[in-house]
Amino acid sequence: MRVIVSGGGTGGHIYPALAVATHLRSQYGAEILFLGSDDGLETQLVPAAGLRLETIKAGKLRRYVSWQTVKGVMRVPVGVVQAVEIVRKFRADAAFTSGGYVAVPAGLAAYLNRVPLLMHQQDVPPNLSNKQVAPLATRISVAFEDSLAYFPARKTRLLGNPMRQAILDIRQVGPMVARTQLGLAGDQPLLLVTGGSQGARHLNQVVCQALPELLEMCQVLQISGKDLYNETLEQSNSVLAGASPALRERYRLVAYLNEEMPAALQAADLVLCRSGASTLSELATLGKPSLLVPLPPAIGKSPQEANAAMFDRRGAGVAIKNADLTPQVLVERVKYIMTSPEILAFMMEAASALAMPQATQDIVEELIKITKVKVKS
Repeated sequence: MRVIVSGGGTGGHIYPALAVATHLRSQYGAEILFLGSDDGLETQLVPAAGLRLETIKAGKLRRYVSWQTVKGVMRVPVGVVQAVEIVRKFRADAAFTSGGYVAVPAGLAAYLNRVPLLMHQQDVPPNLSNKQVAPLATRISVAFEDSLAYFPARKTRLLGNPMRQAILDIRQVGPMVARTQLGLAGDQPLLLVTGGSQGARHLNQVVCQALPELLEMCQVLQISGKDLYNETLEQSNSVLAGASPALRERYRLVAYLNEEMPAALQAADLVLCRSGASTLSELATLGKPSLLVPLPPAIGKSPQEANAAMFDRRGAGVAIKNADLTPQVLVERVKYIMTSPEILAFMMEAASALAMPQATQDIVEELIKITKVKVKS
């Protein structure tokens, strides 16, 4: 079986596509061609995963007029021509896309070459790219139940977000053991703070200002992002200058975690983070309560706001708008949750109820159903 897999631009689109591609190759011996953008993160991540990569020109479709918008639109026709030729030469039996702006030429190329296409929707509301690809898709998979309303029922399935194996494996490790593995006190509750791979300046600043009160309640592991590490270190040192050594020992600041990130999530009692779809799926899989601060939109509505609102309605997390997050609000929310075993247990159960740990396998099986060839596992 030969499969085109596409997802690009950011890690949020690439990692789920890689999970699907890896599973197809390891479990079904599929030949994979990863179709990505020539300027996206996939140019690094896909070869590192040992997969064949072909790149095209793809432009991000924005909802506002700017020079970047014009450049993006100009790249689309070129990318479509390139994608159509790549898919034709590869003679794919099926195609999968996890979104991102490369999904448009990839989806159109599959459609024009009569290749069955499974489009995956990660966030609750579809972005502009997936809105355009959806009519071309043979099948649509969604990560969250709230997304079902956006697509035709006859071809849409609720399957969850593909999950990296390390997140699934870390479930076998208890939180106290995970804390010990990270060099933290195993018997003390932990607040994990992360703004994603790039960090989040506002989250970092608010947490630093709130450290004296937070550290009275729990340990804090703060992942600042590489570019924001030095300024966050300076802020935290200034705030904790007069703190006791015992209090300072409860704080750990790191620039970035890669292989240790699953352990950090498992170690946490509460997570303060943005609300990207992949992050929420990992929180659900590990049953972790969260304080969700959605990335504010440049214009219009933010998919992260819809994601956070959905978690909030179900009791799995507490949504806080970026502009509303202050040191006082943060301390109040953390205290409210951390000091109540009943609330923690309720949020853990609510988060776990949203988990779909078999998503990768289920999506692959759905893809196989629409393929042109019979496949044996």
